[in-house]
Amino acid sequence: MARMTAMAATLGIVLLLAAGPAAAQSDSLKESFKKTEKGAGELFRGMGQELKKFGGTLIGGTKKDAKKEAAKADEKEK
Repeated sequence: MARMTAMAATLGIVLLLAAGPAAAQSDSLKESFKKTEKGAGELFRGMGQELKKFGGTLIGGTKKDAKKEAAKADEKEK
């Protein structure tokens, strides 16, 4: 029984010693998380803009395509 108590006390001391530096690093971890979150947000925002551009070309075509279709329509009328 005394052996289990000694092991539990030793484990508790080890955990306390490990928790001290981890608590000191929590501020730097918060800052790095904020930077990562901001970077990911910008990445997804940029991807969304590119998808809008790409989707617009699939649905509406490009200006060059519109000009070609107009020129073909003019040729058919002649």
